[in-house]
Amino acid sequence: MAVLPNNSSCPEKQLLVCCSRTRVDAPLADEIRPLLQSPLDWDFLIREAASNSVSPLLLRHICSIAPDRIPPAHLLRLKNHVRAASLRNLTLTAGLVRVLRALSAVGIQAIPYKGPVLATQAYGDIAAREFEDIDLVLRQRDMAAANDVLVRLDFSPDFPPVFLSATSSAMIPGEYNYRERERHLLLELHTERTLRHFPAPPDLDALSRRLATVSLSGCKIQTFSPEDTLVFICVHGSKDFWERLLWVADVAELIASHPRLDWDCVYAFADSVRARRMLNLGLALADRLLGAALPDVVRSRVRPDNVAALVASQVRIRLLSRAPTQLTAWAAFAYRRRSVPGAYHGFRYAMRLATAPAAEDWYTVRLPRPLAPLYAALRPFRLLRKYGA
Repeated sequence: MAVLPNNSSCPEKQLLVCCSRTRVDAPLADEIRPLLQSPLDWDFLIREAASNSVSPLLLRHICSIAPDRIPPAHLLRLKNHVRAASLRNLTLTAGLVRVLRALSAVGIQAIPYKGPVLATQAYGDIAAREFEDIDLVLRQRDMAAANDVLVRLDFSPDFPPVFLSATSSAMIPGEYNYRERERHLLLELHTERTLRHFPAPPDLDALSRRLATVSLSGCKIQTFSPEDTLVFICVHGSKDFWERLLWVADVAELIASHPRLDWDCVYAFADSVRARRMLNLGLALADRLLGAALPDVVRSRVRPDNVAALVASQVRIRLLSRAPTQLTAWAAFAYRRRSVPGAYHGFRYAMRLATAPAAEDWYTVRLPRPLAPLYAALRPFRLLRKYGA
């Protein structure tokens, strides 16, 4: 059952929380009906559903519980958005299969995560989860060869070629972005060097030894195990300050779809990359917002983390607010610092993210390669301009 806020100032956000799941039981349906009976700002609701990437779930449950409550014009608008998202999902899934086959043909192991594989792994349906790009993880040593394959497939890199052979951290991007213009595909390649939001780099060899298989369009695709995927999506949600309900729903749906998760394995991986607090935060949010089915033994691990509980409360308020306050640069830094336990490790993590250059830094200022180390000094100023002091 959804855990709603103490006030009812924003019934639209309450409705989104109730609908941000694949399964709605009878008690939850009883909570949804009065919300649908109340005066709703349908423009705001549909806009927020799109911003939080939960439009397919909202449409599913409104049509199931009280289809007569949504005005016809808004119902058509919502259906059109969901239809377009479904077509985009299919196009991205076909693109993923095509890219994986081409990379495999030259001996490159690329592991997809998020996107269509997460939709299948957690939701059981690629149409139930909106996604906008393809994410692949491969080894840094394979990047140059992977680039050659992608160029042959008509993907164009968004970054200068010099970054492919870079070894300095000042020249390693947050991800290697590629675009296929004809089909409007965005592909992001991640390596052990670009997964900078992991407090410690993940061991891709160890992860590769425990892959799981999902079926996409009749093709067997290997992705991270559910246990490892759970940590990945909690790190990803933490990376983006849990700004979308979808990311919380991902956690809740993955847990619900895999009731036999090996929680010792989950926490072992999280500890190996110093992401236990990020994991606890994701679990606390899924529990408080969406009533995730956490086993008691897991709750006993999450509950003592008072910092995760505090941050979860702050994120929850922001997600449920009609007009959430935007994070300032200092608030973002404090959030990063608290994401990793220990004063030293937390400060070091926040400082690394505040100074490690990303693609946006290169696009803002183009420096010659000998001056690339200066990006680390320029990045804090760009973040101050982006977020405000």
